[in-house]
Amino acid sequence: MALYGKYRPQNFKNLVGQDHIRETILHEILKGTLTHAYLFAGPRGTGKTSTARLIAKALNCEKKGNEGEPCDECDFCKSISEGSLIDVIEIDAASNRGIDEIRDLKEKIQFAPTRSKTKTYIIDEVHMLTKEAFNALLKTLEEPPENVFFILCTTELHKIPETIISRCQHFDFKRIDVRTIMTRLNYIAQMEGIKAEDAAIELIARHVEGSMRDAIGLMEQMTIDNSLLADHIRSHLGITGHQTIETILDILAKKETAKAIHIINEVHNEGYDLNTFTREILECLRDKLVTGIQQGQPGTEAWLTMIEIFGEARDMLRNTVIPQLPLEIAVIKICGASGISKDSTVKIAETEPAEKELPAIQADEQSTQEETKTAQTLKKEFEMEGYASGDMAKNWPRVLEHISPPSLKRSLGEAKIIEENTAPPSGAGNIKLVFNAKFHFDKVNLIESRSKIEKAIEHVFGKKMTVSCELVLQTAKADFAPSDSSMRGQKQQKKEEKPVAPPENLAKKVMEMFGEE
Repeated sequence: MALYGKYRPQNFKNLVGQDHIRETILHEILKGTLTHAYLFAGPRGTGKTSTARLIAKALNCEKKGNEGEPCDECDFCKSISEGSLIDVIEIDAASNRGIDEIRDLKEKIQFAPTRSKTKTYIIDEVHMLTKEAFNALLKTLEEPPENVFFILCTTELHKIPETIISRCQHFDFKRIDVRTIMTRLNYIAQMEGIKAEDAAIELIARHVEGSMRDAIGLMEQMTIDNSLLADHIRSHLGITGHQTIETILDILAKKETAKAIHIINEVHNEGYDLNTFTREILECLRDKLVTGIQQGQPGTEAWLTMIEIFGEARDMLRNTVIPQLPLEIAVIKICGASGISKDSTVKIAETEPAEKELPAIQADEQSTQEETKTAQTLKKEFEMEGYASGDMAKNWPRVLEHISPPSLKRSLGEAKIIEENTAPPSGAGNIKLVFNAKFHFDKVNLIESRSKIEKAIEHVFGKKMTVSCELVLQTAKADFAPSDSSMRGQKQQKKEEKPVAPPENLAKKVMEMFGEE
């Protein structure tokens, strides 16, 4: 038997962490005023179903104690513990959620108990019932037969109709605190002969978020050769340890961005879970915030700011492609926008406005330093002296270096460059791109493509130019030169083109035209 089943509470004394519920129910048992319907709501693993079985024991036990405790020795108590008593019916609403199942229940409920004094229906995950099933249950729940009791259990109270809640005695089960879980785990370790480190038990108790069942199950899973070691639990759960958290918080207080980012990458590279790491940071920050408020320390706003930033980072972790990026962004925000001074107050760092940069254009190939200097030299020349007609076409390869994707760059290379409306450096001019192939014309004439070309021209020449496209279909011997009107004062230069011979390798020519990809 699994440990969480073996150490399931068999009497109210062993029901830990829910004292307010235990006292109320024991009082009702002593007075004989147990209600016909209960609703237990709360997180998983906090004792809802166990309490339901204890009530069933108390209803049928033949030798109850003075405080209302079931004896756990009579046939009824043992049968309920084993789950074999036919008059205690446990129903999983997740798999029996329809109106047909509830109608069947209503028919059988009229029969008298087979062995015991009462019939007890324990409906687990009751929020899974359909709307029609809830409606069918209403009347029976309000006025059941005298010897029938209902105990409904749920982890999602907000899904239960108000009409159901109002017909039940409602108890809220709370998360079990860390100290209570540690005490219970130590008891189980002693009973099972497990050599458990205190640090290991504390790690488990903090990790399970108040669920006793999860804590016992994790303890059993992490026990190797009757030993429970903290290092093994850290590596399995991806927990870094308290010292790492304190270190990164100290570094953030000193605004040492590079060191903080280095720690985050180390944590990631060593295989620790960044979600768990972020939760540990938030828990530590919360402890500092609560302590500061209780002790009246000034400047608790700093901890609150960090909690908000790391909270945003944890939300981003769910959808991010780069796992460590949200935490790196959080570190940069904390170190760059706010910090913790000696009196723990938040100071907003004054940042100088960054110099305006030219738009960045993604390049196909990595530009060398020499090419960058050349582009900057061209930019300065055009800004100071303007540029003459023909300079744009002459330096067009520089523009092509800043064009992506490769298919657009390839099509743009087939264009004839014509400069129009040459303007002074402060103004804007026009660039006409003339094509003799419709495929390349259609590729470049897209709004998105022309926008990329205009940005590349501005990046290289420092000038805003408007790009337009024109398609001129010609024979092989036709002169591919612009007209006098399009040149507007520029000299028309005709170049006699030789007849184009059919390509020897047609497939290669097609790949060049359409792009190999």
